[in-house]
Amino acid sequence: MRAQDYSDDQLVASIAAAAAELGEPLTAGAYDGWQRSRDAASPALLIRRFGSWIEACNRAGVATNKTRSTSRRWSDDEIVGIVATYLRAPGSTGSFADYSAWARTQDGAPSGATLRQRLPWAELKSRAEKA
Repeated sequence: MRAQDYSDDQLVASIAAAAAELGEPLTAGAYDGWQRSRDAASPALLIRRFGSWIEACNRAGVATNKTRSTSRRWSDDEIVGIVATYLRAPGSTGSFADYSAWARTQDGAPSGATLRQRLPWAELKSRAEKA
């Protein structure tokens, strides 16, 4: 299913299903892993559609951890540095999908979804290549 084919009701239902299976509070990272093996929308799509992860979960009646802001855990300069490290890593393709896979193997690296909340991938890459 293409992203634009998901109705708001389908998106909310997928969040509720993930929470039922994974428990609450539901994080975007936990949902991301869950949705990869199902016909479910990505956390990035949910955030774009509803404005934030917390709002998407609120619509589904699912608890989130509101005490921590994953989008502000890192400064913009730190994120650019992490992307620069990724770009220099052996085998790096420079794609957003490849970064997301790489980040899952790195302790403390922000997820691709977190990066998308901050800056477009093309801008992050451009800044990182100059760093």
